[in-house]
Amino acid sequence: MSTPQTTRDPSTAAGPDAPKSSPLPLAVAFLTLLAIGTDLFVVSPLLPAIAGEYGVSIGAAGTSVTAFSLAYMVGAPLGGTLADRVGRRGVLVIGLTGFALANILTGLPLGFGPLLVARVIAGLFAAGVTPSLLALVGQSAPPARRGFWMSTAMAGFLISLTTGAPTGTAVAAVLGWESAFFGIGILALVLAVVNRFIWPRGAGAVAPQAGAGRVPLATKLRAVSVTGIWAFAVYSFYTYLGSGLEDVAGLSTGVIATALIVYGLGAVAGSLSGGRLADRYGAGRVAVTSLLLLAVALVVVDLLVHAPAWLLLVSLGLFALTAYPCLPAYQSRLVATFPTESGSVLAWNSFFMYLGTSVGSAVGGALLSSAGFRWIPVVGAIAAVIGAVVYHRWSLPRQKVGETA
Repeated sequence: MSTPQTTRDPSTAAGPDAPKSSPLPLAVAFLTLLAIGTDLFVVSPLLPAIAGEYGVSIGAAGTSVTAFSLAYMVGAPLGGTLADRVGRRGVLVIGLTGFALANILTGLPLGFGPLLVARVIAGLFAAGVTPSLLALVGQSAPPARRGFWMSTAMAGFLISLTTGAPTGTAVAAVLGWESAFFGIGILALVLAVVNRFIWPRGAGAVAPQAGAGRVPLATKLRAVSVTGIWAFAVYSFYTYLGSGLEDVAGLSTGVIATALIVYGLGAVAGSLSGGRLADRYGAGRVAVTSLLLLAVALVVVDLLVHAPAWLLLVSLGLFALTAYPCLPAYQSRLVATFPTESGSVLAWNSFFMYLGTSVGSAVGGALLSSAGFRWIPVVGAIAAVIGAVVYHRWSLPRQKVGETA
């Protein structure tokens, strides 16, 4: 018989009266995060057209991506706190509405300055959408299937990584770059209405403990540090993967494109499997195992960088497959550990994911220019091991917090 994990891993606790929730809200959550992710990744192939439209360099046009990301990072903690204090469904609907209008504003021919302002607004409102939605998913899911629900919702965002750029290219080629933003805006407005009515009664209400027994900010930041370390380990490597495959492995453009597709498929499969594994074996065990396997996979990729192309592609797929179970599993654990303030905790989790990605990209760039590409996976592997140790020794309290007796 297995030992109950309620004390060490509350994400696995499921009482006999666990609710049987409809999967329809989960499908809506998937589509909502797909729209949010597409808005971020769709811009890259549109940069030449935007630059030509407004007479700026492609580099200057690229600041629109930076503006969105920075606004998201700044707005996420505020959006998550509002979700916990005002109501998660209300913040979600308002966030989607503002996000939709900002995208429509982005597509209007008002000039490059207004476009940058629109991207900032879109990032701020998107920052309220993601933590509110994930908190609703974690709150509404049957406890025994929380990991599966969280991973399915996050799969929408991960799939946008591989579909956003091709979609943007196709739409821009046929209808013009503005139509991509109009389409996202209209979709977000529809999703705002659907999210208003799809969630079960009471799912978006303010937690009854709000205002008492609040979790200290230091406890939240300590908890989400694991996500920041995970993002550093993954994206310090992924950001320069294309460069490494071309310059070090000597692969052609076509093979590199195939490698990125394999990586994306592995990431989606890893995320989905992470949720199911977390429900079965415990979110904590899955998160730690994923971090350790991530470290091993990075070392393997480094050793195989001059191997035949097919073997290197297989190793990249396995890298993504082992790396991405960590994120949904750990988010499930956060929801279970901080039930009354999951919105703000997940918001800080998103903040640290973006922060870890940014710092990882910067460190990876420094390593690429100084020591060479092959040192990047080594440093990433060390970071992944540190993340596993931080989780095991320091990051989370051993029982639910934020609730009053």
